Amino acid sequence: MKVLVIGHSRIARRRVLPALRSLRQVEAIAVASRTARGSDVAAGLEFHSDYEAALVQSRADLAYVSVANSDHARLAMRCLEAGMHVVVDKPACLKQAEAERLAALAAAKRRCLAEATVFAFHPQFDAFQQCFAHPAARASRVVALFSFPPLEPQDFRNRRELGGGALNDLGPYVAAASRLMFSNPPTSVDCRVLKRNPDGLETAFSVLLGYSDGGAFVGHFGFDTEYQNRLLAFGPGIAAEMQRAFTLPPDAPGRVAVRRNNVESVVDVPAADAFRNFLYTVVQAIEGGDTGRFTQDLIADATLRSELRRATGEL
Repeated sequence: MKVLVIGHSRIARRRVLPALRSLRQVEAIAVASRTARGSDVAAGLEFHSDYEAALVQSRADLAYVSVANSDHARLAMRCLEAGMHVVVDKPACLKQAEAERLAALAAAKRRCLAEATVFAFHPQFDAFQQCFAHPAARASRVVALFSFPPLEPQDFRNRRELGGGALNDLGPYVAAASRLMFSNPPTSVDCRVLKRNPDGLETAFSVLLGYSDGGAFVGHFGFDTEYQNRLLAFGPGIAAEMQRAFTLPPDAPGRVAVRRNNVESVVDVPAADAFRNFLYTVVQAIEGGDTGRFTQDLIADATLRSELRRATGEL
């Protein structure tokens, strides 16, 4: 399999390319970038300075789109039209209608369409979920925190025209984490913007999702506080919490703190590369012809993100 990485972002350089190079199924990698030079790209990788030319000349089977958020949907569409399977950095789309158009095209072309919310592919998250595997100990309350100090003004996440804003950048974690922790979509969605930058773009928000069975997901997200990156869940007779829940580095071991009936314990998790695990799962699904779940998840998460924005009064 040959892979085309569109964009030479920090994520692409530090996480995506090393993960791809570690997969035995990946025989060759091409990089397309309008900002990098061929000399900036790791040795052994084919380089293209033009996106459109790369779609034809690379002859890739799979594209990984890692550009500014505002270009995700357009380039994903072009890759699907060119017959490639597609993985897109989160958020894959800024609007639900874009996600629906992409999903329809992926289905028509019989191609994979996946959004790279990779935290769920780390064994730490699996260990966390296993704490609540028994029906009698399900998680009925979930609290998510992902917030960090202010970004530089020129950072794309502070620029509206590039698809910035906390809801676009951090909303995918709300959508994916709530989907994975609860079996059904929320019946109520509340979202409040807490802070905006000088251009009026939201930089912090809080959410409350309610579920028909009495479950609740509460989250605080933003670019304006000391660093926080945690997921806490609890229910009858059990509570579990993990640090660096959404961005655990590949060389860092994981740890889940558990309390069962007021007795504390710890589940230690070996270091792992969530990007590699995610991409390996995508490649396996492509080889097996069973990629529909990725598109279903993308649509479900885009739908909830739209509901979050609607709850703020911006839609």
